[in-house]
Amino acid sequence: MNKNNLTATLVLFASVVGFAPTAVSPVEAAATVPPVPPVESWAWCGVHPDDPIAVVTATAMAEAGGIDATFGPCYDGPIGYSAAEPGTRYDLPAVYRRLVDINAAAGMKTIVYDKDLWSTNLATRTAAIDYWMPVISHIAAWDMGDEFNPNSGAQDTPPFQWNILRARWAIMNNDVLVRTGVRPFTNHFYFATDKALADLPGTDQLLSFTKYDGDLGASIARRHDAAVKKLMCGVNAYDHGSFRPTAKKIRDDMAALVLAGCDQFLVFGGQMVYKSTSFGDFSLVDKFGVATDRAAAAKEGSGQSSYTPVGPARLLESRVGPGLSTIDGQFNGGGTRPERSVTELQVTDRAGVPVRTGAVVLNITVTNPVKPGFITVYPCGDAPPNAAQLNYTAQATVSTAVVAKLTARGTVCIYTLSETDLIVDVNGFFPDGGTFEATQPSRVLETRVGDGLATADGQFNGIGVRTGGSVLQLPVGGRSGVPADASAAVLTVTVTNTAAPGFVTVFPCGGAIPTAATLNYAAGATVTNAAIVRTAAGGTVCLYTSAQVDMVVDVNGFHPAAASFVAIDPSRLMETRTGVGLSTIDGLQYGIGARPIDSITTLPVVGRAGIPASVGSVVLNVTVTEPKRAGFVVAFNCDDGRPNAASVNYLAGSTVSNMVVAEISATGTVCIYTMTGTQLVIDVTSYHP
Repeated sequence: MNKNNLTATLVLFASVVGFAPTAVSPVEAAATVPPVPPVESWAWCGVHPDDPIAVVTATAMAEAGGIDATFGPCYDGPIGYSAAEPGTRYDLPAVYRRLVDINAAAGMKTIVYDKDLWSTNLATRTAAIDYWMPVISHIAAWDMGDEFNPNSGAQDTPPFQWNILRARWAIMNNDVLVRTGVRPFTNHFYFATDKALADLPGTDQLLSFTKYDGDLGASIARRHDAAVKKLMCGVNAYDHGSFRPTAKKIRDDMAALVLAGCDQFLVFGGQMVYKSTSFGDFSLVDKFGVATDRAAAAKEGSGQSSYTPVGPARLLESRVGPGLSTIDGQFNGGGTRPERSVTELQVTDRAGVPVRTGAVVLNITVTNPVKPGFITVYPCGDAPPNAAQLNYTAQATVSTAVVAKLTARGTVCIYTLSETDLIVDVNGFFPDGGTFEATQPSRVLETRVGDGLATADGQFNGIGVRTGGSVLQLPVGGRSGVPADASAAVLTVTVTNTAAPGFVTVFPCGGAIPTAATLNYAAGATVTNAAIVRTAAGGTVCLYTSAQVDMVVDVNGFHPAAASFVAIDPSRLMETRTGVGLSTIDGLQYGIGARPIDSITTLPVVGRAGIPASVGSVVLNVTVTEPKRAGFVVAFNCDDGRPNAASVNYLAGSTVSNMVVAEISATGTVCIYTMTGTQLVIDVTSYHP
């Protein structure tokens, strides 16, 4: 929230904020399905520099598709093995040169085709090398043509293809590679890999082949894995022949090939093939240069998360006042939301959220509610489900993170039980085609008994209050649309009827309870927070509570097995207080004191708790405790200015937690703004590579 008068009251309590014991009752081992490791991807085709949408298309392929390099503009024509090569699929060096610049601006390299490089005339080769040297750092390889057939004499007209390739290769390997440092490249038929290794020196450094049917080339990859430094395997993303790829098939194919030993991908699909309809009207991008669900699938398949941080940016502000506004003026100042009302909020095509979006990460805030109630966020079109993402008391100001599924129109519906002001910020999105699957909110745990209190399937329903110091092993996989082998679940956890101050820690079953907290509560309070939790081998998560509570858990989505998203054991990255049992995982950011009023604290993230340098965003649990007066905290990318948004809202003396998905800066940090003086506790629970 912005700097405005917060007049709400809240029950105060002593903070315990995740001071957890280290012992735990025996539970099953954590899931061992590994995420797909990051691998490099090249795309055939690249853009044509003269295309009016070339820059837009290249950027979409790089950012949404995770493509590291592209071939040149592709044409549906003969491959061209003759010396003259008229009318082939390749273009002139000048076209490739302009493409190099466009790709470089988008963060990609280019695989360049220039037949002068393998000329038998030294002067011709030298002139070609000189032409490319100013941009040599942006060239991934020299494209020599593809699919040379070692059996060409049996079905093709001479000159024999393989002999042509061997002659070209010798010139490139012995001269051009030495002078430029860039290797020659050709993609092989799946049956030609042994011939290539035998006849083309250096192929053991990068061996590329393609097979789109059968086992997709997995058996070939396994056979060559030990002898080849880098195996490049083909994956199809074009409509052609009998092949009709879907986002799921692309992801599944890439996952299977990585398990077989593939180290890199050649994605047959990028820009549409020019002057042809033989390969469909789109692939990773459509004819307008907009990323499709196949782009997200290719990115996820290469081990990069398709989750895209934005903002944080305000999408809805029901209040009217100085400094109160949405990012684009829409859904601004609409007034208090009535009791039992549903607000349909447009999300896509705002704040950088594209039309082809499956789910978004929102931060929902209620302020000035006239009486107790709750918020339910769900896809419009159905009745509000038996679930809640945020509970509140009269006149409270509280926030929660929500991972919400969108309708085909790009909207989400927000049900409010009682009259209240409503504020919604967006933090990021999952595009169509990615691995994350948002579900209709569904209840999987209800400890209470009463009218309307039930889980979706009757399991873990009315099981009774959870005693202090207890661990509940809760099955999530195989229920409410979550597959049994899901790697992580997105949950909303609520405690109510609390007997004493305490906290809940949600963690992967199979180890000690981490020194971290998912939510904190006071005696008699009802508190809600979101959590993204790695599931154990049997599809379970564990919930520890330090004091007696009733507990409610709803599931909102999941990450499937082998997803690029990585859920880790919760680990403390910041603890501003000092005291017995208070620490961080590595001693950094410990005991640094209450954060001053109107201050920004830089939180190092990369290199801690196993967070790699390649991370794009992290999932944090941010807890405010002992604030001097009402205010808010916002977590944001240190490379950007502080946004008009909030991650956690709080009142004087309260202890409040909220899940935050935060974008990492170029230096591996997240910035934390605090409006008023307060202690901060921050745990990391997962990350998006």
